[in-house]
Amino acid sequence: MEDKGVIVGIDIGSTKICAVAGVYRPNLGKVEILEMVEEPTRKGLVMNGAVVNLEYTARALDSLLSKLSIKADINIHNVIVNISGDDVEGKSHNGFLTREDNRRTIQKQEIEKLAIDIRKSFRVTAGNVIIHTLPQDFIVDRNITQHNPVGMNGVTLGGNFFLISTPHEPHLALRNTIERVGIKQQDLDTFHPLTILHTLFSPLADSLAVLNEKDREAGCAIVNIGGDTTEIAVFYENSLRHISVIPFAGKSITNDLMRAFQIQNEDAATLKIIMGAIMPEDINPNDIIKIPGEEGLPDREIVAKNVSIIIEERLKELAAMVMAELNHSRFEDSLFRGIMLTGGTANIEMIKSVFAKVTDKNVRVGNPYKNQSIETTIKELENPEYATVLGLLLSGFQLIDERVPTSVIWGEIASKAPQKIVVEPVVKKVEPQPPVNGNNHNGEAEKESIWDIFAKKMRLKESDLGDSKGYT
Repeated sequence: MEDKGVIVGIDIGSTKICAVAGVYRPNLGKVEILEMVEEPTRKGLVMNGAVVNLEYTARALDSLLSKLSIKADINIHNVIVNISGDDVEGKSHNGFLTREDNRRTIQKQEIEKLAIDIRKSFRVTAGNVIIHTLPQDFIVDRNITQHNPVGMNGVTLGGNFFLISTPHEPHLALRNTIERVGIKQQDLDTFHPLTILHTLFSPLADSLAVLNEKDREAGCAIVNIGGDTTEIAVFYENSLRHISVIPFAGKSITNDLMRAFQIQNEDAATLKIIMGAIMPEDINPNDIIKIPGEEGLPDREIVAKNVSIIIEERLKELAAMVMAELNHSRFEDSLFRGIMLTGGTANIEMIKSVFAKVTDKNVRVGNPYKNQSIETTIKELENPEYATVLGLLLSGFQLIDERVPTSVIWGEIASKAPQKIVVEPVVKKVEPQPPVNGNNHNGEAEKESIWDIFAKKMRLKESDLGDSKGYT
C-alpha cells in the first residue's frame, strides 16, 4: 500500500447511498477508517442497480459528502464509485505477442503491452466501454502459468484476460455528475470538480473487503444481494473467472410481502428482517402478528408462519438462480471455499441455511470488520451491506492484481470537461424507528404486534451455523 491522502469510497445503491473516508497509516500498515455517513436512496434515483436520475444523484452526493467532510473534519478531493446494474457484462479474451528480444527475461512493460493489445482487440458490445481488464492466466511458450511472468524466459508471451464492460453513455454521465458535486474544502471559494480515481464493479469491491488469498485461490463466489439486483463474481486460482447480474433481490421479497398481506413497504421491510430470522417450522401455527392501522384504518392481522414461509420460498428461488449462474460459469465444481454472501439482504438470518441447502455448498456471510487491512472502531461496518463501500475505499490504496499495472486494469474512459455547476444540497429527514416492545409470549394464540414477534425471536436459541448473526 502507499499513502495517497484521504480517499472516499461511495456506494450508490438502490436502498441507500453510503460514503466512507479513509487514509493509509504507514505505522499500522493499514487503512484507517475516518468516518462513515449514509442516507436513504430517493425513490426513482436507482433502477435495477443503475443510476437513472443524475440530477438528484448530484444533489444527494453533495449533501452526503458535505456531511462527511464536516463529521470527519477533512477535505474531500478523491473519490471511488461503484458500478452496478444488469447491463454490466464480463467476457474472457486472449492474445499473444512475439517478443522483440527473447534473450532478455520478460519485463513488466511487455505485460502492459500485451494487456493493452488484448483490450484493443476485444469486441465489446455496441455502445459499451471497458471498465476493467483483469488477468487470468499467462502463457509463456505455450506453458500456462497463474504467476507473474516477469523474469521468465520465452519467445512468445500470451495471456487470458477477463474484460468487464458497461454502457458508455450512462457511465460517462455518472462520472460527469459526480464531478459536478465539487471538492469539499472549507477554505475554498471557487468550484473545483472531484477527482474520480476509478469506478469499480460492486462484487469486485466486495471481494477486496471480505475475501482472502485462500478464497481467491481455492475458488469462491461472491454473491452481493442488494435491493434490485443480485451480482455474482466467481474467483478461482487467484483470478476473476465469471460475473453475472440477476434482476431479483431483496426488494422482490419485500414486494411479495406487501402484496400478500396488503401492507405498506416499511412494514413489509421490517417483517422481512424479523420473520426472516425464524424458520417456518419453529413458529406456532396460531401465532398472529398485528400491524397497527394508521389514520383510522383497521389493524392488520397476519399469520406469522405464512410470513416466514414466503421469505423462505423466495430465498430458495434466489439461491436456485444463483446456482444456475454458477453452473453456467463452469466453475461450480471448483468452489472449494463455497459462497460468500454480501449486501443488505444477507442480513436475513435464515439466508445462510437456505442457500446451503439449495446450493449444497459452504455458505458464509461476509464480515468486512475482520479484514486485516482495515483499522476502524465503527462497529456498524461488520454488517455485510458495507462490504462494497469498504472495498471501494481499499481499492484506492492496494493493487487489484499485482501482475499488471493499475492503469491497465481500469481501462480507458473518454471524458470531457465537467460543467461548473454548484448543486444545492437536499437534506433528507429520516424518521426514527419505533421502540421494541419487550412483552413476553405466553404460548397461547394471542395477537402480537410486529415488535412482540421480534422479542420472541430474540429468545430463540442461537443458530448452530456460526455466531448469532451467521457472520464469518
